[in-house]
Amino acid sequence: MTTQELFPQAAHLPPEERRFLAEMIWETVDADLPARWENDATIAAEVERRFEAFKAGRERGLSHGEIFAAARALAA
Repeated sequence: MTTQELFPQAAHLPPEERRFLAEMIWETVDADLPARWENDATIAAEVERRFEAFKAGRERGLSHGEIFAAARALAA
């Protein structure tokens, strides 16, 4: 089953079932994260590094539209 077939069905689930499904999916994503993200200090350091790069103009943020367009493209 493709994401395009699955999503409309999942979107019609009751809220509690959607929440449970999202948590179950997130656990599989979380399991795939690199080992370097295993502790909060490492994550906090990366967030700080990215924020400093953003403030210094070395990185640019994404707009709401860009984020959702990328999400839609991934789901296609």
